[in-house]
Amino acid sequence: MNKMRKIPKRHIISVIFICCIYFLLVQLFGKNDNFGNNRDKLEMIEEAIQSDENQGQCRMPDLPLYPPEMMGFLHDEPPIDCGDETDDWVKCERSTCFIRPVVMVKKGRIQCEFADILRLDDFRIELASPVTTEETYKLVKSDFARVKCHTINKSERWHGIVLGVREGIHIDSRSIHDKLNVLIYGFDSLSRNAFMRKLPKSYTYLTDVLRGDILKGYNVVGDGTPQALIPLLTGLTELELPETRKRMRNSNFVNIYPMIWKDYEQDGYVTAFNEDVPDIGTFSYRLNGFDDQPTHHYMRTYYLAIKGELNRYRKLCVGHQPRHKTMLEYTKEFMLKYTKTPRFVFSFHGELSHDSINLIGVADDDFTAWLKELHLRNVLNNTLLIVMSDHGNRFAEVRNTLQGKQEERLPFFSFVFPNWWKKKYFQAYSNFQENTQRLATPFDVHATLKDLLNLQSKSPRDLSMEHSRAISLFNRIPETRSCADAYIEPHWCACLNWRQINDTSKNVVVKAAVAVVDMINQFTLEHRNLCSLLTLSEINWAAKLAPHDNLLRFKKNKDFDGFLADLTSTTQVFTEMYQVKLTTVPGKAIYEASVTYDLTMHTFSVKMSDISRVNKYGDQAKCIMDTLPELRKYCYCRVP
Repeated sequence: MNKMRKIPKRHIISVIFICCIYFLLVQLFGKNDNFGNNRDKLEMIEEAIQSDENQGQCRMPDLPLYPPEMMGFLHDEPPIDCGDETDDWVKCERSTCFIRPVVMVKKGRIQCEFADILRLDDFRIELASPVTTEETYKLVKSDFARVKCHTINKSERWHGIVLGVREGIHIDSRSIHDKLNVLIYGFDSLSRNAFMRKLPKSYTYLTDVLRGDILKGYNVVGDGTPQALIPLLTGLTELELPETRKRMRNSNFVNIYPMIWKDYEQDGYVTAFNEDVPDIGTFSYRLNGFDDQPTHHYMRTYYLAIKGELNRYRKLCVGHQPRHKTMLEYTKEFMLKYTKTPRFVFSFHGELSHDSINLIGVADDDFTAWLKELHLRNVLNNTLLIVMSDHGNRFAEVRNTLQGKQEERLPFFSFVFPNWWKKKYFQAYSNFQENTQRLATPFDVHATLKDLLNLQSKSPRDLSMEHSRAISLFNRIPETRSCADAYIEPHWCACLNWRQINDTSKNVVVKAAVAVVDMINQFTLEHRNLCSLLTLSEINWAAKLAPHDNLLRFKKNKDFDGFLADLTSTTQVFTEMYQVKLTTVPGKAIYEASVTYDLTMHTFSVKMSDISRVNKYGDQAKCIMDTLPELRKYCYCRVP
């Protein structure tokens, strides 16, 4: 029996040395980066976009709020209980911090030590020299301070971290007349449907009271938060910008990006950027973060400071306040602090919705109350309010369903303009309203934010944007816009493919057409004494509307940065959508309608709102012309 040869020690050292060198090279030049350099990736993306076969007008899917395939994932979460908020001894309003009067009544004289929390960079902070006082404390060096308090007899103590909006920011605003503040408040991972499901009170207040406009065709252009926010804030993709990834040698800080808030600063705005959950920050997880502070006010410093404190508090609380309220309050205080200076703020909350499809529901009452307070305190009289999300839910089990994939690509995006602005810029707002039904992207929002500055300054507007991938929403987006026009890769395109069915005698087409006629007859049933029963005369045209093949095949990212797609999934489809054009008798009325076919129940369903009459009804509806105007398109008056 041969004995195993002993490996020389120098060989072991050599192997370890080679492994270390390899690990270092991976860190320097790219982790999981087996797909070429940035230019190669960019060319692959552009080639995929140009090869998209669905080059026609975008038809977005009509997604039900409570689809059976997703109901198993949905449930309500219990409210957050942080205890009595008055148990926090110190509170700040704007730049003034004070001991709560109710606390002093209960505990007598209180002395506090304030130490400003100073930002060194996006990953480090330090404390300034403490100041002891029994009076109020002014925030000057920082928006954030560590506070230690005790009663005069030192029998009771309290400590915490407070935040406000510091003094000392002076902006040369020149004329502020007619300049809109811009307040963007975002939530991570909320599709339009998810926002309506989980924040119903907020949605109702936004749409019914504030008369907000919802972008029905807003489509992502890439995977994850950076690929959503970078185009929105810069007008470019990450691959088109200078290298900022941590693992790349000699890469830049994110300050090199042409952020939209820089344009607003140059126009005399005071700016703020706020994002919670610093460990997965948009610009600091994969990227190098900001060297110099990116905006005048910047909440990351606060979140770095409380990171080590959170284990002292109840779940989702900081002190005796729910953590999501902290950003809401800070954003409100920022808006109230500056009254003679235009403001630009982007606050982005991720903790509640990033890892849960349901947890965001606990913030509905608080977000609604925040909207109401902004409205009642007249903040919105001179503010463009944008409530938005980066993308829909991305959890594996939801993402594996067809509707989950579609919702991921269709985040919530809304705009609230002041009434005076709508009137003053009537044509721009009219175009905007029309565009709420068109395919739109983060590139378009960036162009809109830039265009807003042009409108206000009366500078010449860049109408060339109408013919590029970025179109200001104040210009008209063509009805014929396709995902390729908008620079959306096929697997991110939520638009449905139109596949014409040449044989209109197919059983599925006939049943879809009959379902349309049945719905019209049901709509006029109560007035059968006036309106004739319609029957199907002819099917003029039919098409099947289907999700893009690459959307169905999309499984996950193929590379570490989310630029390339793994298209190996097999997504189960439970419904099909058909478009039919048909003629009914009597009267030869021509209708176009969308019909949903449930593949499991083998049933056809259609909504009246999805049925359009495309020829004139003339005198056919004269018997109900004045009394029942809603029936005009569908009623053929019976012969007396």
